[in-house]
Amino acid sequence: MARIDLGDDDSEDALKDALRQIERQQRGAGAPEPTEEEREAKRKFEERQEAERETARGEIEGAVDAIREHRAEVERRPAPARAPSAVRWVMVGIGAAALIIAAVILLRPEPLPPPARSPRDAVDRFWSSLIEGEYHAATVYYPGLVEKYGSRKQAAMFLEQYFGEDPPTNLTRVGQPEELLDSDDLRVSYEVWLRSGRPRTGEFIVRRAETLEGGYIIVTGP
Repeated sequence: MARIDLGDDDSEDALKDALRQIERQQRGAGAPEPTEEEREAKRKFEERQEAERETARGEIEGAVDAIREHRAEVERRPAPARAPSAVRWVMVGIGAAALIIAAVILLRPEPLPPPARSPRDAVDRFWSSLIEGEYHAATVYYPGLVEKYGSRKQAAMFLEQYFGEDPPTNLTRVGQPEELLDSDDLRVSYEVWLRSGRPRTGEFIVRRAETLEGGYIIVTGP
């Protein structure tokens, strides 16, 4: 067996070269039993490789632990608070939207009821609207009030003030239409009870409306 010369260099390159010499000798001589020097060179080389692997594993495990710790720290952090200015603008936007919605509801015109189908129906709908507190609807059956006060809103306010202290609560009678001499108008009597417990009786003059909607309207009354 030829002698393996390591020299004074105990480096990794020297150990590798020694192993290569051993392998060549084993292939040429039928793999004889290695000498003590050969076994020592192989042992040192394997120890050094194992040390390097341990060092690499330690570095990898350290990096993995650092990543885990960083992720856990991120998850423990509270969610970033919204900037005060952003919160303020959000609240302003919500308030503005609420005001717009309220304005639309308040300013939306109240839907008007259909025309009266008959003279009695005009009287009945007028008083029923007042009993329900629907003063705008009542002006549909007494349009002369709208002409007198300039707008439906003003006419409704007049009716509300006029009946405000003692409003009607129950319509007990609507009479049969009576023709008037030399006129197409009709007289319709009524009886309505007020909140004070007093009855109110009277007559309305009713005629057919000269509008596209048609129907009957009250033209005069007490």
